[in-house]
Amino acid sequence: MPETLRIGWASESITPDRPVMLEGQLYPRVSQYVHDPITATALALSMGDKHCVMVSLDMVFISEALAARIRAAVGGAAGLDADAITFSCIHTHNSTSFSHDAFRERFRATLGDGVPPLPLPDDLLGGEEATRFAVGRIAGAILRAWEGRAPGGVSCAQEYAAVGFNRRPVFRRANGNADSVMYGGCDDPNFVRFEGTVDHGVNALYTWDVAGNLTGVAVGVPCPAQVMELHSFISADFWGHARAHIREKLGNVFVLPLCEASGDQNPLDLVRISKSNREELAKWNAQAGEVWLNLDLDRECDRIGRRIASAVEIALPAARAAIEYLPAFKFLRSEVELPIRTVDAADAIEAKRAIEEAQARYTREHPATSEDIVEIFEPLGVHDRWKLQRQTQSFRYRAAFLRLGNAVLSFNPFELFVDYALRVRARAKAEHVFVVQLTDGYAGYLPTKEAVEGGSYSSKPASTLIGPEGGEKLVEIYLEQINAL
Repeated sequence: MPETLRIGWASESITPDRPVMLEGQLYPRVSQYVHDPITATALALSMGDKHCVMVSLDMVFISEALAARIRAAVGGAAGLDADAITFSCIHTHNSTSFSHDAFRERFRATLGDGVPPLPLPDDLLGGEEATRFAVGRIAGAILRAWEGRAPGGVSCAQEYAAVGFNRRPVFRRANGNADSVMYGGCDDPNFVRFEGTVDHGVNALYTWDVAGNLTGVAVGVPCPAQVMELHSFISADFWGHARAHIREKLGNVFVLPLCEASGDQNPLDLVRISKSNREELAKWNAQAGEVWLNLDLDRECDRIGRRIASAVEIALPAARAAIEYLPAFKFLRSEVELPIRTVDAADAIEAKRAIEEAQARYTREHPATSEDIVEIFEPLGVHDRWKLQRQTQSFRYRAAFLRLGNAVLSFNPFELFVDYALRVRARAKAEHVFVVQLTDGYAGYLPTKEAVEGGSYSSKPASTLIGPEGGEKLVEIYLEQINAL
């Protein structure tokens, strides 16, 4: 008898019932309320002794430490290799890392009492208690998916939905040069173009029971969930709406969202919102505090969710006609080594000077404001990079690759600029190629050469561990692994 594909699904709320520290902005935020629930969804797949479990989390990122804790919690399950579990995040900035406030602690380590303690609520869910909460909920979903596997089939299809837009407009300056500004206002007369392209492709992996009934769908969209990102509440952003609309169209199925490569994308069209958000975009770019855009954010999320659901529905007939119950199935882990982006000595000296000035300026009596902390972010990043590059010249991580029939899902820990994924898709042998980012840890943005030359946040050393040289190498490594599968 041939080996049978077995499929299991589970979903679990990871919505905290108490305030938490929110992640994703340079200014600190404590959740004030739950706007909509956040979820962990697990899809378990196996054929004989080959298997994997894909987990999607409504979080901005997952730390390697938290992923390790969850793997340890499920490691005793019969037949389950915990290393075959991938953890991917939708990159909602209205969620938490379920651990300590490492970002702010970094500034306190540099400026000491110059960074005032946050006024935190007495019932804050944080530290080890938050970690235990997340581990229990996420591990529970994994185990239910694993234990609930039953014979089934899979198929893939692709459609289009306008979700992501390039968020790095380019402006011509008086000296004839041009530079990029993340979230720059496009109504500026110096606006000339966008730095990079977009990807409106939607990849969908459908699962079916032996009777041909749809049981779930994993949906890859090249855009982070960042409509609501500037505010202090819990939200799954547009994915909450997308899940609801997919179920309206397809029935009460499981939905596993995947954030595909989109380090230079966001879900708001800057061309169309700039004229009514001139001051708001300037504040957004400053990253120093909460900003209210002149937009109905719920309406934006709902429209995006409807577009995603429509793409999944339109692709469904092609997927239904291509169900495989005995697909080619391979899962592998592969160590990837990339050169880190380095800084030169002159920049390191200047960064050290800026840090020392800040240390002298900010004290308990004269504490740093959010604007001051944003100002020190870049020199601190350069200083830290100078120290790191004197210890090592490379960054290593364990990538994951899954072949299912005519599709390959690949995973990386970056906010990967979309151009790299387009190159991988164009040259890969597989018919359907998912390039899933923000998986199994967080390694910063991975920008293009054009982005580094353009400047602005998401292309400077403080927010990029790997530069364009590493991006070129990543493309070739991923193509080699995908084509070998």
